[in-house]
Amino acid sequence: MLCIKDIFKASVCSFCVNIYEYYSLDTNDFIEKLRLFFKEKDLQQYLMICTADIAYDIVNIENICNSLYFLKNKQFKEDNVIDICKNAYFKTIKKDKTINVEAFVDNLAKCFSKF
Repeated sequence: MLCIKDIFKASVCSFCVNIYEYYSLDTNDFIEKLRLFFKEKDLQQYLMICTADIAYDIVNIENICNSLYFLKNKQFKEDNVIDICKNAYFKTIKKDKTINVEAFVDNLAKCFSKF
């Protein structure tokens, strides 16, 4: 089971690794990496590593997750959130046509607020 903060952290790690390390925009690559990050114990450490060379303030994740107070204490099954994360990734890459981490996090928040 995953909490919303862990979902956001894993998603940002997957986004950054997929785009900035592997130079891939492929959604399947993003999902593959996301599933791997969901299994990690210390997501905060990975988040710091994955965003080290990117202009993104990781405190933003805490703030956004705290603003989703109706989801703050909810536990999610991995399979139930994959499509939500995939939709946010697709919206960021294909519709918004950006690889900006902040835009991705905003799209995640929008997608989860509809959950």
